[in-house]
Amino acid sequence: MISLPKLFTAALAATSVVIAAATPQQIADGIKSITQKSQALQAPAQSITIVNAPLIVIGQGPFPQIIAGFTDIISTATTLSGQIGAAKRMARRQHVARGPDDDLVFNSFREFVRVNQQLLNILIGKSGVLTSVPLVGQPVATVLRSLEGIVDTIAISLISTFEARAKDLTSEANSLGSTLDLAIQKYEGLNI
Repeated sequence: MISLPKLFTAALAATSVVIAAATPQQIADGIKSITQKSQALQAPAQSITIVNAPLIVIGQGPFPQIIAGFTDIISTATTLSGQIGAAKRMARRQHVARGPDDDLVFNSFREFVRVNQQLLNILIGKSGVLTSVPLVGQPVATVLRSLEGIVDTIAISLISTFEARAKDLTSEANSLGSTLDLAIQKYEGLNI
């Protein structure tokens, strides 16, 4: 015999997955939101100099803003990642032909990769002038490693959810991963 409380609990559990699942449009919008946050960090990254970089010690200069921005991106991306995973769980397990939803999500991810590579390339370039500045490398490398983790999680979720564009998504994810690896390497190398 099934009790009413057990039935209610089961229905509630099933509903929570449905509520958490995002549509392709919501996923694309979520990626766009993260992309805009990354783009907003380009100006502070461009402003890094050998004069203002050491101000990180007192919570001033561009680095605290950059680190806080990446932390916000990581938080937002973590939420999005859960929604993408829920969307996959709700999707049918059959291969479907490529459609507008796949293209919508892929195009938003491709733009995310482009903007983040621009930001990371700015940081990579600025790392060259910071070789004699202690205490900058570790906090930046740490937040970049966290960013790398969530980017990998999102990429894997997108690849497994939007299988019709899996090859393209994989290529973009690998490209961003290479740039992230280089940026992490540059900032880990700043430790004195």
